[in-house]
Amino acid sequence: MTEIEPAQESDEEESGWPNSQGEAPDHSAMTALHLAHRVVNKFPELTKRYQKFIGMTAVVSSALIVLASIAVARRLNRGESAEHILASITPDEIENAGKEKPSKPTNNGHNGDKGRFFH
Repeated sequence: MTEIEPAQESDEEESGWPNSQGEAPDHSAMTALHLAHRVVNKFPELTKRYQKFIGMTAVVSSALIVLASIAVARRLNRGESAEHILASITPDEIENAGKEKPSKPTNNGHNGDKGRFFH
């Protein structure tokens, strides 16, 4: 059994996904999540507003991590660097990230107004 454990540890180190339970996020999602945590840590007043108490321990609400991940992913998709995002993101941008509707996908040059493919 000890032969399997090192392989499991190296898989966890490579993926960054603890315990390898469920499907691991892809590299871009992991990058956005790691950066979202760094962004959240930048704003202690924001984390206080989104605290939840589990027993005697205060933890940041997952809602704040989701909002920060959305804001970070939008900026990463526009080609911004992690350093620029950390330097310029604001608490308002994070809190409003969930309110902005995503843009509709383009037709990608396919015929038909219902998004159908014609071969």
